Amino acid sequence: MSVRPEVLEIIRQWVRKAEHDLEAAKRITAVDEGCPYDTACFHCQQAVEKYLKALLTLLGIPAPRTHDLEALSALLPPERRLSLSPAALAAMNPYAVEVRYADDWREPGRNDAELLLETVQAVREEIRCYLPGEALE
Repeated sequence: MSVRPEVLEIIRQWVRKAEHDLEAAKRITAVDEGCPYDTACFHCQQAVEKYLKALLTLLGIPAPRTHDLEALSALLPPERRLSLSPAALAAMNPYAVEVRYADDWREPGRNDAELLLETVQAVREEIRCYLPGEALE
C-alpha cells in the first residue's frame, strides 16, 4: 500500500506522540514510592487514542477530536477492528478526562496502571502491524 508523503508524516506524528505517552507511563510506573498512577493511566489512555488515530489516518478516515476510544474504534472497518473488546476500550475513557479533576473520581492504583500498560502494549502491537514501516522509524 502506497501512502502519500503528507499522510505518512501525519501517521508518523501520531506514532511519535503515542510512543511519548507510553514512555511517560512506563517511567512513572517504574517509581516505587509516590508514583502518580493517575498520570500514568492518563498517558496510557492517550497512547491508545493516538495509535487509533494513526490507523484511522492510514485508512483515510478523519479522526475526530474525541477522547472516546470506543467511538474511535467503531470508525475502523471490520477487517481492521481491534481484538480488544469495545467495552475494554470504553473502560479506559475516564482516564482521559475524569482522572484529571478533583471530584468524586477514585484514585487509580498500581494495579490500574499496570493493567492499562498491558492494554497499551497489546493495542500498540496490533496497530503497528498495519502501519507502514517508514511511519515507525
